[in-house]
Amino acid sequence: MKAAVAPSFLSPMLIALAVVGFATLTPPSTAQAQDHGWGHLWVESTRTSKPSDQEAPLRHTSFAKLAANIGPAVVNVIVTYAGSAQDGQVPSAHEWSDPRGPGEAQGSGFIIHPSGYILTNFHVVDGAKLIKVRLSDNSEYSAHVVGVDPETDVALMKIDEARKLPSVVLGNSEAIRVGEYVVAIGNPLGLNHTVTAGIVSALGRKNLSVEGRELYSDFIQTDASINPGNSGGPLISLAGEVIGINTAINKHGQGISFAIPINMVKTLLPQLHSRGYVIRSWLGIRVQELHPTLALSFGLDNSLGALVTEVIDNSPAAKADIRAGDIILSFNGTTIRNTEQLPWLVSTAGGGRDVDVRLLREKKSQTMRVRMEDQPNQKQPTLPATKRLSAGTSPPTAELGVRVKALTATLARQLGAHSAAGVVVTSLEDTSPARRSGLRQRDVITEVGESTIGTEDDFEKFTRGLGTGDVVRFKVVRGGRIIYIAFER
Repeated sequence: MKAAVAPSFLSPMLIALAVVGFATLTPPSTAQAQDHGWGHLWVESTRTSKPSDQEAPLRHTSFAKLAANIGPAVVNVIVTYAGSAQDGQVPSAHEWSDPRGPGEAQGSGFIIHPSGYILTNFHVVDGAKLIKVRLSDNSEYSAHVVGVDPETDVALMKIDEARKLPSVVLGNSEAIRVGEYVVAIGNPLGLNHTVTAGIVSALGRKNLSVEGRELYSDFIQTDASINPGNSGGPLISLAGEVIGINTAINKHGQGISFAIPINMVKTLLPQLHSRGYVIRSWLGIRVQELHPTLALSFGLDNSLGALVTEVIDNSPAAKADIRAGDIILSFNGTTIRNTEQLPWLVSTAGGGRDVDVRLLREKKSQTMRVRMEDQPNQKQPTLPATKRLSAGTSPPTAELGVRVKALTATLARQLGAHSAAGVVVTSLEDTSPARRSGLRQRDVITEVGESTIGTEDDFEKFTRGLGTGDVVRFKVVRGGRIIYIAFER
């Protein structure tokens, strides 16, 4: 996660206007994918109903057992962003205040399919040049982004691995209740695989702002401890099922954080997988909330539904003869409880589909058949320019993807080296195995294997003959301390 996130709330007018555009609100009543097993995009829970008040905690009776079962499927996402130093130049010291390296940040994610599909937040991978995924067993992989949806802050990634990877089960976020225990697993502040627990504090929190983008969602609020670095990690029920993606924190208060309901994510996953982004449909109306007195004036004894205030010319609603003053009672079979529920149902109905809209007009109920259309002028989001590495293919290298220059006495003092013997790293290829193993710019390399390095020629001599699969070891001075770095060529 690049920064702590503070939620900010939008005006009711923006909620009403959102029905025309990209708004995404209440998740659908049922998950779209009902197939089970790992032959599909994710593993679906078989539990669909809310537990009774008398029902004991479901399958897991301790946080420890839950963490042991789910933890291996949670990953650390290490993202390299643009802005590396130019070749041949040693970066200034202020670029290295973060020990992970310049232009890097960490977030979380979780494996939803044993073949390597991973869910995380869009704001974690937005602008990434290189994404590295570290599993709980410390194995590391290069990941590529399959699809993103900025409007819900969701991203789908993939790592390529022959073995069957540990994965989670996606649950039913509509079955969760306020007061139930939940567990968050992630990498807050770079502390890998941290487990925290709390309760669901509230449901249906609206319109948070994440990384400066306004999101529309029925967020799950929890008091489970979540910090920068938890972004993209799972929120887990006591049934051992993921019911949300941890997304936002309130930096002004403790014990207040938010997660995207997993039912919303499951609705988007097929499009993220097949085309890389989401195409939303539209109805072409503006609505306002019904309050009891206003509902009574229309002949209603309750305030369920959404009052149409405007209909856009030549929109699907206009073509279906929906009018201002109509009250929409249900959309495509789903009862409209409030105005904020409608935009999500509209935006995910799908262009080209016929849906039934039941409404109240002049105190009489009638049903209109509407042919949905794709929302006009949608902009396709740009996928992060990450590189996909094929299995068994070495990344492009020049001297192992590491560029160096001779160390001078002055530079040695600045870098904390014990002498002027050695070479300083000036740049690394994004996909270099040395970089992925922890080598950084401004590191001073004094040995390659058992050989002492004194000059650039020494470094080239001892690295030129290495073949694919050879193990390379560097002795490195960083900030006055000696460390060793090893990796496979």
